[in-house]
Amino acid sequence: MDERELANHVFEVLDQTAHRNAISHVMAVRLAIGGRRNFDLERLRSSFADVARGTVAEGARLEVKVLPVVRHCRNCGGDFEGSAADSPCPLCGHPVTEARGGEEVRVLDIQVD
Repeated sequence: MDERELANHVFEVLDQTAHRNAISHVMAVRLAIGGRRNFDLERLRSSFADVARGTVAEGARLEVKVLPVVRHCRNCGGDFEGSAADSPCPLCGHPVTEARGGEEVRVLDIQVD
């Protein structure tokens, strides 16, 4: 999912929420995005501004929190925070671990006028 698709997805959730709750103006949107997603924050903000133009979210500030990637060790079964790249287990030293999650996108909250 590129930045434009991500912005469209977020706006869709935002638009539905605004409609259900009779919100007339959105000031800010806070997102949580998994650390395995590769995106450019400024491009995402620009895409969101384009998508929101002429809607209840026009001019809304987009805040993004990047979530850590949880990795799982196949050897000892331990879970730990790591990066998107493969990294050894800090508990047992096994060289092969797998990422769990890190692809999620969540709207944490919406600040309204």
